[in-house]
Amino acid sequence: MHFPFVKFVETQSYVLKLIIDQGNTHIKIALFEANILLKKEVVDSWLSISDYVEKAHSIVFSSVKSDSIPDQLRNHPRFLHLDYSTKIPIVNKSTTPKTLGMDRLAAVVAAGALFPEKNVLTIDSGTCITYDILTKDGVYLGGSISPGLNMRFKSLHQQTSKLPLVSPSIDHPLVGYSTESAILSGVINGMICEIDGIINRYKSDYPDLQIILTGGDAKFFDKELKNSIFAAPDLVLTGLNELLNYNEANF
Repeated sequence: MHFPFVKFVETQSYVLKLIIDQGNTHIKIALFEANILLKKEVVDSWLSISDYVEKAHSIVFSSVKSDSIPDQLRNHPRFLHLDYSTKIPIVNKSTTPKTLGMDRLAAVVAAGALFPEKNVLTIDSGTCITYDILTKDGVYLGGSISPGLNMRFKSLHQQTSKLPLVSPSIDHPLVGYSTESAILSGVINGMICEIDGIINRYKSDYPDLQIILTGGDAKFFDKELKNSIFAAPDLVLTGLNELLNYNEANF
């Protein structure tokens, strides 16, 4: 099932919050006023966000990379760099908090805000596909990480001598009629079966489980999953905004 997750509004905001999510591939930014998402975009360089930084009342920065923080962010008077020591509104039971991806943590925080007092499984399909479980008591237990779509396609190409590099496609028949369509079938249908299988295993352990699907590659398989899902394309950005709200009293 698909539901609207955030409402876009075309209006002037007076208290802007700048959300920056540096992933493995892109830098995603968003502007919020309170809990309303006003704008989002993908940028290629830090120079592209200078105007946003100047207008922002507060900023949160999350990165899966070890790159240093740009001075234009660090020098902002209300700047939050999300890391393992940041205060969070859930209990984190991960035994390796220093290496836990902040995008995963933000997605789980958003899931808890969306569905309080429910068991929630968050699935994020991007460079990798991650599964994270938050209990109805607000405890993050952990999850799993597996290769994302493009990683699987590249692996088949790079680890063999003749298989071509194939790009994801909505058209992925069960029976491949060519080498390319056979790869599409194996990778995408294989991922569909993986996701449904993992969801079913979680369902057996966590009653009344709510499933949230997010990530840039979700469009290639979300409508083919047998399990009912809540599609939330801006889950990580919304979670980062929740974390900024939660920590603003510390500025």
